[in-house]
Amino acid sequence: MKNRAIFLDRDGTLNEDSRDYIKNLAEFRLFRETLPALKMLHAVGYLLIIITNQSALARGLITEAELRRIHTYLKGEVQKAAAEITDIYICPHHPDENCDCRKPKIANVLRAAEEHDIDCQRSYFIGDSIKDIQTGQRAGCHTVLVETGIRQYRDGELRQKEVHPDCRCRDILAAAEYIMQPKRTDTSDFPDNHLA
Repeated sequence: MKNRAIFLDRDGTLNEDSRDYIKNLAEFRLFRETLPALKMLHAVGYLLIIITNQSALARGLITEAELRRIHTYLKGEVQKAAAEITDIYICPHHPDENCDCRKPKIANVLRAAEEHDIDCQRSYFIGDSIKDIQTGQRAGCHTVLVETGIRQYRDGELRQKEVHPDCRCRDILAAAEYIMQPKRTDTSDFPDNHLA
C-alpha cells in the first residue's frame, strides 16, 4: 500500500508569515502549535512533506544558503519533537516566470508523490491560502485551511473562487486533531467548511 502524507505549506501554516517575506533565520518563528501537531501526525504514520513557494529567492531577498539554514533549523526542531520532515519541495521562481512548480500548480506535489510513493487521495494538504487549497484539490488530496495566515478569507470569497476546503481550522494543531478523528478516509465524512 502506498504512503499517506500531510502536504504542508510553510509560511502562515507552520510559522509566522510576513508581508515582507521571511528573509533569514532570525525572522523565522514557528507557531507554538506546530511541533505538537507534527508529532501527532508523524506518530500515526503520515509522511510530512513541505510544499512552499519561495519567490524571495528570485527577488534576491534571501540566498539559497540562508534558506537551507532555515530548513535545517526547522528539521532539527521537528526532530527534537520526535517527528520528522520527510522532504521539502521549493518553488524558487518569481510569479512572472509561469513555472509549473509554483502553487497552485502541482508539479512539486506530483514529484513528491512519485519520489515517496504517496497516494494523494489518502493524503491531506494543509495551508493558509486559497492557493494551498487549490493545490491540494488539483492533486486529489483532502484539504484543510488554517486561519493563521496574514490573509483571512470569507466563505463567500472561497465559494466565488470555487475553493472548497474540506475543513477550516483555527491552527495546525486543530487541523491535526481533525485529521486524527475516526473515519477520515472517505470524503463523505468531511463537513462542509467546518471550523475546528
